[in-house]
Amino acid sequence: MSNQTKPAAETAKATPINAEKATNYAIASKTMFKRFENLSIKREVWESNELARSNEALYSIFADCLELYRDLTHGEGVKALKKGLEDYINIKGYVFKSTSPLTLKVIRCVFGEKERRRLSTYHSVLRVAVADKWPVSQVAQRISEYGGVQEISLRRKDAFTAKDKATIARDALMSESIATLRSDAIFKQFDTSKIGDSAVAVMTLESDGSYSVHCVVSSNTAVNAALTAFFSSNKADFLEAQKQKAEEIADATKAMLVKSAANDAQATQAA
Repeated sequence: MSNQTKPAAETAKATPINAEKATNYAIASKTMFKRFENLSIKREVWESNELARSNEALYSIFADCLELYRDLTHGEGVKALKKGLEDYINIKGYVFKSTSPLTLKVIRCVFGEKERRRLSTYHSVLRVAVADKWPVSQVAQRISEYGGVQEISLRRKDAFTAKDKATIARDALMSESIATLRSDAIFKQFDTSKIGDSAVAVMTLESDGSYSVHCVVSSNTAVNAALTAFFSSNKADFLEAQKQKAEEIADATKAMLVKSAANDAQATQAA
């Protein structure tokens, strides 16, 4: 009798704990379901009202997608959170292949039934954010550095970010000067603390081939934007210059190694 009573007592004690776990599991699952639903609604609002005005809202949604992905892959309660995602997928009737990555599921659930190319573009953004370990708070900044969502989608291993383009153009251009601008109006802005800094000018090309200077702007953002635009307009030349520079370095390294090997051989013979 005592052997039968003990398991019953243990079961009685365990029941409240199991019930609490089940309740917490259900709450976590429903919470994740609701988060996807709310973010999907947020996306619909963006499409209806904000698309034409700014991409900032879109970038904010990507930041939320990245946060969702990380919540679904790290920390406690991941199993319950993924159940919430599965429930959302089933309710929406989305179908995924067994090989579909979690990043694609997150994008599809948030952005809905878009044409495949757009979903692929958005998926590329999230994959890059995950692979490069972007902080959620810097998602908008990182997308801007790449030149936008489309640029990330078209990215290749040897592609350049906007920052890369500006750096390459700066290195190539700042060693030479094609003209000198000097005037009383420009001198009024002279600040000795900014000697050596870069700036951009707004100019108009006149019929005689000269430029009229309207203002000079001392802004790193403006300078980088101008350098990036110049790189894009002269991309082939920059790439060719980089290729030649790499070949010159390779040839010089090879020559140095050959010379070093010859010296070693002579030293060995002399010994």
